[in-house]
Amino acid sequence: MTSRLIEQRFPIYEVSKLAIPERSSYKPIYQISKWFARRSSSTFRALLLGALLPPSADLMANFYDDHDFSNVTVIDPFVGGGTTVIESLRLGLNCIGIDINPVAWFITKTEAELVNLKELQQWIQDCEKKIKPQIKKWYITKCPICNHQADIIYAHWVKLVPCLTCNNQISLFRDFLVAIKGEISSILCPSCVTVFNHLGSIPTSLKCPQCQFKFNPLMGNRIGRNSCKCSKCGDTTNILDALKNNQQILKSKLYAIEGFCENCANDQDSPLKTTRFKFIKGISNSDLDLFNAAKEYWIRSSVKFQWPRESVPFGVATKTLHNHNYKKWVDLFNERQLLTLTLILQYIHEIPDSRYQEMFLAAFINLLNHNNVFTRYSPKGQKVEGIFARHDFHPLSTFAENNVWGTKYGRGTWKKCLSRLLKGKEYNLTPFNYQRSLSSTGRSVKQKFFSGKIDGKAISEYSKEFPSIDKKLLLLCQDSEDIKDLPLSIDLIISDPPYADNINYSELSDFFYVWLRLVLKDKYKWFVAEETPKEDEAIVSPDRLLNYYDKLVEIFSVIKSKLKPSGLLVFTFHHSDKRIWLKLADVILRSGFQVVKTHPIPSEARNVLNIQKKRAIAFDLVVVCRIKIQKQHQHIILDEFMNIFEQQYKERLETFRKADIVVKDFDYLAIYSGILLEMDSKYQVVTHSGNLLPQQEVWESCYDLVAPSS
Repeated sequence: MTSRLIEQRFPIYEVSKLAIPERSSYKPIYQISKWFARRSSSTFRALLLGALLPPSADLMANFYDDHDFSNVTVIDPFVGGGTTVIESLRLGLNCIGIDINPVAWFITKTEAELVNLKELQQWIQDCEKKIKPQIKKWYITKCPICNHQADIIYAHWVKLVPCLTCNNQISLFRDFLVAIKGEISSILCPSCVTVFNHLGSIPTSLKCPQCQFKFNPLMGNRIGRNSCKCSKCGDTTNILDALKNNQQILKSKLYAIEGFCENCANDQDSPLKTTRFKFIKGISNSDLDLFNAAKEYWIRSSVKFQWPRESVPFGVATKTLHNHNYKKWVDLFNERQLLTLTLILQYIHEIPDSRYQEMFLAAFINLLNHNNVFTRYSPKGQKVEGIFARHDFHPLSTFAENNVWGTKYGRGTWKKCLSRLLKGKEYNLTPFNYQRSLSSTGRSVKQKFFSGKIDGKAISEYSKEFPSIDKKLLLLCQDSEDIKDLPLSIDLIISDPPYADNINYSELSDFFYVWLRLVLKDKYKWFVAEETPKEDEAIVSPDRLLNYYDKLVEIFSVIKSKLKPSGLLVFTFHHSDKRIWLKLADVILRSGFQVVKTHPIPSEARNVLNIQKKRAIAFDLVVVCRIKIQKQHQHIILDEFMNIFEQQYKERLETFRKADIVVKDFDYLAIYSGILLEMDSKYQVVTHSGNLLPQQEVWESCYDLVAPSS
């Protein structure tokens, strides 16, 4: 049995230095479409190389080189955002990717396929010529400095709750800070609704220069998570009670405009020069009139367009939507967004070449993510975050409406999405990895090293053409259990399976699916249903009969039957609940695998929203397995088991300390759970006073030894 590098060691420090920055700025190909909890491509390139290279090899010395592993076939049964597929194609492997979710399948397909860049550019220019004027006219305003026409960057909205006492509409402001740039804060007056600038630290009492109203800019009407105070009668209203009482979506009010003035940009003496010709202002009658005109046009003309008519299914992730009276997917957009989004979708639907139609649809996924009434705004960054910044549906008190086409500034616009599409497809031809080195002046410099090519024209069903020189990707949209008829053997299983209950992929991806199916339902059978498959999805969900752990066992067992005796199963996992790790150990055992090595690796930047949440973990555990060999495991007493465990745990922590890798909070779980997974495979039976101990009791003893507070 040939041993592989990853079974003995893994360059945790070097890979994490590449992986963590990438989580904040993905490679261009992974920026085309939004998917949930993408893992770093650098990590998966390293995993693949570690599983392919001999123990004597230097992984980082091979990391930046061209490779051709065309005699190796890898399978990923949980393809998700396609990282395994893309990195496998770069290394020349034959790849089988499977996912039950049609959105994940589509994203991976469009990432992997090459297109003619010149033709793609022509389609982008054609779209700009035909669609740009139709959209941009709905996102114009007057510059407060020169009074010329300017572009809206963001329109700012606040939700209104009817007071349960006096029925006054309560604006759900947590504070009155619109934006913060350095020492200058743009502040909204709650009385006359004008926006003015304040220099320096923000006091608890300010006087509006327009109407002289005194107020605390740091204290709005929103109190805590679920309550708000009426400025008219002074009573407190529970927001959920108001929603139940009203049975309608909360109304919203436009309160500020953030814009860019082209005219001022041509005047070097303009007062806007210090803000890069951007401004923030209160709402004028003409701003309201323009939105109302878009709203009326949509109501009058919507029958001519394609848009989702489906209801939001009730589930664990979508329960919040129902609690806030969002019953249809279309409710998650305002009328101006619906008008402009459907204009773009109509253009996409009319593209005659399906290759470019699908590429535009892939970019449209990202557009949807940033253009809805769940788009959050960061006052300090003056930028928006998409609906799934936290991997859930989170109704907001205030939200930002993007300029859907886009202007010089702004994030998640169609202009930016098409730019990302073009850069992503350029990346197919010239993929790269970053390497940091010191310049002659001692500064850290980031360099690009180009290697490989991503050319994966996807085959969507079993075929004798796979694998071949020009057919290196078999991409299946189905349950990963259903591969019993797969006519070839597998060398490697590399995957990033769902982490139990961390993300409810199908319920979240329905947000994208209902739009994609408008174009794809007549082309692919997996886009015919009104929602993505739920019942066979491998996640923990209390409203489904499927057992997540049994499902993993079935999938791993079926794929194991296709794995060559010398093959490896390598997957990443993380969770902040120690009980899940114990169940994972049982999954591995029941699937017929044994853990030969684990590698805890930092995988997340700690400033991202989902990591800031309670009980978040910033480490992934790389689990390396082989097919279980039927032999007697070593017997060991509990005290000896714990001594070995404690020693290995201290050694790993010392390794991280020497490498200046910060370990905190629930990150420790990935480290000591990895050691326990390895020891479980080596010491199957643990005794104490002559009695066999349940696995759970053994693990609990070890957890208490090193982390009594977890």
